[in-house]
Amino acid sequence: MLHLLGETQAKAVFAHYMVGSQDQDHAQQDIDNAMTVGLDGFALNIGDPTASYVPTTLEYLYDYAYDKDFKLFFSMDLSAETAACTAGCASGTACCSGPSDYMSLLQLYLGNEAYYLGPNGLPMISTYSSGGFSNETFSTWKTSLDSQMYFIPMFDDTDGYYAQASGWWSYWGSVVDALFSWEAAWPAVGDGSSSDVGSVSPDMPVIEGAADHGKGYMIALSSLQYKDAYGANLYRPGGLNLPIRMNNILGIASQLDFVEIITWNDGPESHYIGDVWAEASDTSIEYCEPGAAFPHTAWQPLVTSFINAYKAGSSMSPPSGATAVGALWYKTILQDASCSGATKPDGWSTGTDSLTWAIVLASGSSGMTVVLTSNGAVISTVGVNAGLNFGSPTGVQAGAQMLQLLTSAGTVVMTATGGECVSSGCPAGIYNMNYQVLGLSSGGGSASCSS
Repeated sequence: MLHLLGETQAKAVFAHYMVGSQDQDHAQQDIDNAMTVGLDGFALNIGDPTASYVPTTLEYLYDYAYDKDFKLFFSMDLSAETAACTAGCASGTACCSGPSDYMSLLQLYLGNEAYYLGPNGLPMISTYSSGGFSNETFSTWKTSLDSQMYFIPMFDDTDGYYAQASGWWSYWGSVVDALFSWEAAWPAVGDGSSSDVGSVSPDMPVIEGAADHGKGYMIALSSLQYKDAYGANLYRPGGLNLPIRMNNILGIASQLDFVEIITWNDGPESHYIGDVWAEASDTSIEYCEPGAAFPHTAWQPLVTSFINAYKAGSSMSPPSGATAVGALWYKTILQDASCSGATKPDGWSTGTDSLTWAIVLASGSSGMTVVLTSNGAVISTVGVNAGLNFGSPTGVQAGAQMLQLLTSAGTVVMTATGGECVSSGCPAGIYNMNYQVLGLSSGGGSASCSS
């Protein structure tokens, strides 16, 4: 039996964390930063459990989290694991054991004080995909661990999952303790209609099916998905996906057990909210080498406001005493850009030349206005109120971009500008859909950008 020392928390919020060859100081900084944001822990994505860097990075993370109010649990990336081991043997998936390949790591860490415990008081284990393995494979694996776990896999690659077919529950019901849906975090590729951006409609049948069977649910929260990596080149609309989904999740918070933010540090997918370290990421990918040119940390204050509201069952608000928190984000090439020799990502046509923003104002705020300026021209002026406000006006021109928050008297109190200029060309040589994310600073100032 496992020696269980960890803790479980209601309404916990995690971030998906890619385990790479992180330096020790960077691994520790990730935990410190995540705690500042208000996260309860990391879901540790491990694609190849035999990779030489995995034991070292896990030791850095678990040792540092050991005496902190921050927990870690494994997310077995069975999709990547299957691809890795299949590539090394001619017999295909017969050489892969799926979850059993993680046994040595699980046995080493499941009893660690920094390991997160699920609502049943047992170690929480998740997955990325089913890896194509059968219910028997998972049942055998669970038995080998005396079923001493809270198993919350991401099985939305299995037939009938989103339809919540009765056959799905007959096949998988005895295997799972809860469910986690990854693909529901964004609209489908090529679908940028306003009704789909940020929607929780795909989650609802799964939430209801899980509840009907006495199972829990973890919902995904993300900004966008853009990648020209991992063998794919695609874009799934970002823009307002993050703030709209925040609003929608808060509307169903009572039906949820956990939230998982996708992701803390997956640079090639573009949906990171933390640092992307050079030693742990694919720095050959131009649009995030290694993320310094496209930092997304300015989203973190919005995430903190969301976490606080989710746990309190309230609306979003800035920290006590603060006027506002928020960010401005935009892609740095225009929709009519031409990138010689490059291929447009699937879903490119759903992109827009927009300045997307979200601002959370304190209770009692009134008469304030947000002004959006592109290359010196005002493209939007809108009144904002207490709580979460957002918008995504079009009309972006090449050059510097700026957001200003004004009082009812017209005084500029906060500004977001700087970062990379929007280009009418193609400076990275690819159809880059990653976002430049700019945080709010106190006071006014002129629009600026760097080429």
